[in-house]
Amino acid sequence: MNFSGITTALITAFLKGSLDKKSFLKLLRFQVKEGITQFVLGSTTGEGPTLEKKEIESLCTWFKNFEKEEGLKLKLLLATGSCSTKIAIEKTKRAEDLGAEALLVVTPYYNRPPQSGILSHYEKIAHATKLPLILYNVPSRTACELEINTIKKLSQIENIIGIKEATGNIAFLKQIKTVVPPDFLLLSGDDLSCAEFFNKGGHGAISAGSNVLAKELIELFNSPKSKRADLFSKYKAFLEELFKETNPIGIKQILFEKRVIKSKELRLPLIHKDNPKLQQSLKQIKKAFPAF
Repeated sequence: MNFSGITTALITAFLKGSLDKKSFLKLLRFQVKEGITQFVLGSTTGEGPTLEKKEIESLCTWFKNFEKEEGLKLKLLLATGSCSTKIAIEKTKRAEDLGAEALLVVTPYYNRPPQSGILSHYEKIAHATKLPLILYNVPSRTACELEINTIKKLSQIENIIGIKEATGNIAFLKQIKTVVPPDFLLLSGDDLSCAEFFNKGGHGAISAGSNVLAKELIELFNSPKSKRADLFSKYKAFLEELFKETNPIGIKQILFEKRVIKSKELRLPLIHKDNPKLQQSLKQIKKAFPAF
């Protein structure tokens, strides 16, 4: 199954402490209307670390029912990473039962294992499932970085099909390209550098920003190399403000103001903080994209 193009790391809508099903479905409809057909549930953008097992099950059930009722063919990726290999394997096996088509597995955060430990961690998860697995390298959040030789070794495992590379380091992307198979998926996890990432051979993005800029990021990905810089410049300032506060604080603010979700509620330890500059950036992007 091909996971190139733009995949949305979907936010999780809350209302008075619980999942908000109506907002979740409204957000899905908005995303599909904008052209998104691939989604990640339970990622950091979806506040996955705060979600309970039953809540993940509910989100997946609602997603699959929506897909069936709307007569759509969507792709569901589930975030199953953990700092515990055992727990990651348990979450991975549960993902199979929940109908996930693939896994997004972040590096084992916080306990800072050596590269040999990271290698073994991913090997055991991959061997525990038949689902395709996408590595997720985001050291700014995890204090755990995939090094080039580790990526090279992991790319040889049959069901490890790609990497979400979120360092924003384009030079590192160039290194990765030299050591992985030609069909190994290279997906941007950093919206602020995604245009250059695409120009240097990236196959797409697993994006937080596409929660609000879905159509625009799809257009960016599908545009010729020569046009991407100018196109990206139209909403660069907006994205910079969107991520001034920890993701998904800004995204929920915008989706609430667009009346896609009923509440901009977050779960502690995240807390809402209005960003006045985000309002100004929103005005600018509305001029650039009148339909936004």
